Amino acid sequence: MNKTCPECHSGNLVVKTGRFGNFTACSNYPNCKYIEKKTPQVAEKTDQLCDKCGKPLLKRNGQFGPFLACSGFPQCKNTKKV
Repeated sequence: MNKTCPECHSGNLVVKTGRFGNFTACSNYPNCKYIEKKTPQVAEKTDQLCDKCGKPLLKRNGQFGPFLACSGFPQCKNTKKV
């Protein structure tokens, strides 16, 4: 990525990995703490139903990768690994 940091103008923007996935940050860290936050991902609807409440399951991405979660959250907290 050949973009200059819009905040400090001396570092380049680089892709880094954090506990919630990849993000873009200034290479001049810790002098510059600029990061580009991602827009929240929209959950994908699936044709599967929740075992506990019968509502549709949604495909989401989390810290440990993709998973299925009940659309009835927070009343139903059922999840499944993909």
